[in-house]
Amino acid sequence: MKNLVLLSTIASLALIQNSFANTALEEVMVTTATKTEKNIEGISASVIVITQKDIEKIAASTLKDVFEKIPSINAQFGRFPHPSSASKASVSIRGAGANGTLILVDGKRLSGETEGPYELNRIPASMIERIEIVKGSMSTLYGSDAIGGVINIITKKIDKNSSTIDIKYGQNGHSEAKEKNINFTTRGIKDEVRYKLFGSIIDTSPYNKNKSYSQVATNPSTGAILASNPQNGILGTNNVTYTDESNVKNIGARVEKDLNDKVTLGVDLNYLDENREGTYLGSAQFSGGGLIQNTPVNSEDNNKRFDLSSDLKYQINDDLSGQTKVYRSYYKKRNETTPINFTGPVNKKFSANVTIDTLESNLTYILNDSNIITSGLEYRKETRDSSAINPVPSSSEFITKVVKYKSLFIQDEMVLTDTLNATMGARYDHISNADNKATLQAGLVQKLAVNTNLRVNYAQGYRAPDIAELYVVSPSYKDGKRFGSDVIYGPKTTAYDLKPEQSQTFEVAVSNRLEKLFSELVLFNTKIDDKIELASYGTGAAKYYTSENLDKVDIKGVELNLDYTINNNSNLDFNLTYLNTEDKSTNKELIFTPDLSASLGFNYKILPNVATNISLRYIGEQYSDSQNSTTTDPYTLVDLGINYDVNKTLTLYSGIDNIFDKKIEEELGTNVGAYYFAGARINF
Repeated sequence: MKNLVLLSTIASLALIQNSFANTALEEVMVTTATKTEKNIEGISASVIVITQKDIEKIAASTLKDVFEKIPSINAQFGRFPHPSSASKASVSIRGAGANGTLILVDGKRLSGETEGPYELNRIPASMIERIEIVKGSMSTLYGSDAIGGVINIITKKIDKNSSTIDIKYGQNGHSEAKEKNINFTTRGIKDEVRYKLFGSIIDTSPYNKNKSYSQVATNPSTGAILASNPQNGILGTNNVTYTDESNVKNIGARVEKDLNDKVTLGVDLNYLDENREGTYLGSAQFSGGGLIQNTPVNSEDNNKRFDLSSDLKYQINDDLSGQTKVYRSYYKKRNETTPINFTGPVNKKFSANVTIDTLESNLTYILNDSNIITSGLEYRKETRDSSAINPVPSSSEFITKVVKYKSLFIQDEMVLTDTLNATMGARYDHISNADNKATLQAGLVQKLAVNTNLRVNYAQGYRAPDIAELYVVSPSYKDGKRFGSDVIYGPKTTAYDLKPEQSQTFEVAVSNRLEKLFSELVLFNTKIDDKIELASYGTGAAKYYTSENLDKVDIKGVELNLDYTINNNSNLDFNLTYLNTEDKSTNKELIFTPDLSASLGFNYKILPNVATNISLRYIGEQYSDSQNSTTTDPYTLVDLGINYDVNKTLTLYSGIDNIFDKKIEEELGTNVGAYYFAGARINF
C-alpha cells in the first residue's frame, strides 16, 4: 500500500508540473465509447487503444498474447463447467468478472461458449487494426454483458492496396507448447469495389503436467459413494493439459461499395474451423453403473463458426446520418469426452448449436453546434441448443433455450462551453427471461489547462444471467459438480431465483500531456447489487457448485498510466491498477481478483531499423476460494523482443517471453516457462 501511495503522489506531481506546456496533442479517434467517431481526449469514460504497431511490437499471435500485457484486464481460469477448464481463460475488467466483459468484433457479438473461454486463442492478431477497450459499465449503449466494460476488436480498414504475410514459430525451453502461426491479409480497390481477404492457421502442440489422482465411484443421483465399484479408490498419475493441442483456421472476406455519394453497402463473411484435444481429470460414466469422479479423461473438440453480416451506411442530409446492421453468428460445437482408465460411454453432453441473430440501427443527428444526438434500436435473438442444459446428466439430447432482447437508446453529446463537454445517455431493454431494465449514463470532461483534462463519469449497468448460470448440468467441476440455479438434481434439491446483476460506477480522472510525458490518474468505485457468483454446498462426493446472487459487492480502484518519451529512439510506459473488492454480506474479497497488477515497458531503437522492447508484468496475490482462506503467490514475468526491418518489405522478429522461467500457481492458468519465438512479416 505504501508503494501505491508513493506512485500516486509521483503521478500527481507529474500532472501538475508544466501543465501549461504548449504542446500539440496527438489526435486519437475512437468509436466504441459513444458509437460516434470522437477524440479520446473528449470522452468521459476510461478508454485504452491498442494499435496495430503495438501488436506488432510484441509479436502477438492471438488476442491472448495482447491481453496478457494489459493491467486491470485479468484472465480468470477454471470457470468453464468442463474438465478442460484448466486450459481455458476468460477476461475480467476491473474485477467485474468474466461474464461482465463484452467482446465485439467490428461492433458485433460472436456466438460461442458462455464466458468466452476459447475466444482469446481464436482471434488472430494479424487481422486487427486496433483494439478499443472501454472500462466501466457500457450498458446504455450495449445492454447486458457490458457491466464491466467492452472490448471492441476493429479489423483492418480497406484504405489502400496492400498485402501482408506473417509467419511465426515458438516453443518453450523443453520443446513443448509449440505454436506455428501463418496468416495472410490482402486489401484493395478494384472497379470501385473495396475488398479485404484474410486467413490464418494457428497450430499448437500440448503442454502437460503430470498429476496424481484418486478415483471415487458415486451414485450420480445421490452422490453416495459406491465402495464396491471396481474403479473406486484407484490411484494413479496422468498428464493434465494446460495448453491444448489445437488447429484453428480462420478465413474471412469483406466487400463494400458506394451505391451513390450518400449510401455505402458492406457485406462480411467469416468462417472458423477449430479442433482441440487434451487430457484432464474429470468425471465419466462407468459401463457397469456409477459415475467415476477424478478420473483421467480425453476431451476432443470440433468447433465451427460462420458469421454473415451486411451493413448500410447512409447520409440523409448534412446533419443526419445512420447505419443499419443485420448479422447472424452461428456456432456449432461438438465435444466428445472419453474415459481413459476404463470402458465407458462417450460423453457428448458439452455439445451445442448457438445462433445470434441481430438487427441494429443507429441515427446520428447534429442538432446544432453544441449537440450531437445518437439514437438507436436493437433486436437480438440468442438460440442455444445444447445437451449441457439437459436436466438428465447422462443424456446427450439437445434442449433449446431462446432469449430475446429488444432495446432502445438515446445519447446526447453536448458542448457546454469552450472548455467543458458532457455526454448523457439512457437505454431501455426488454428481456424475455429477466426483468426489463433501464440504465443511465452521464459524464463531463473539463479542460483545466491547455494539456490537462479532468473527467467525471457515472454509469449504470446490468447483466442478465446466462444459460450456463441458469441451466447447466455438469457432473464434473473442480472438486464436485456444477448445476444451474434452476436445476433440481441429486444433492441440489431446490431451485434458486437468480436475479440480474445491477451496477453503478463512479469515476474521476485527471490526465496531462506534456512535451514528453503523458500521465493519467483514475479513481473509480463500482457497486454491484445481486452479483452472480458460484457458491458451493456439501462435501466429498455430494459437493456441488451453483450460481447465486451476492447481496452487494463493492469494488474500489486506482489506475495510474504513464508514458514517457525519452528521445526519438526510446520511450517508457508504466501502468498500475490497484483493486479493493468486498462482498458486503460476508466481508470477503472476490476470488481471482489480484489486489495489484502493473506493467513496465521500455522500447529502444538500437539502429534506425532495429528496435528492442522489454516488458515486466507484475500480478499481486489473489484469493482462490470464497472463504478467503487461500491466496496465490504474486509473480513477475519479464519478456524481451527484437524487430529488424531488413527493408521496406521484410521484417524479422524474435524474442523470449518469461525469460527467467518464472513459475506460477496452476490455479492461475497456463505457464509454460520461458517461451522462445521467431517470425517474419512481409508487406507488399
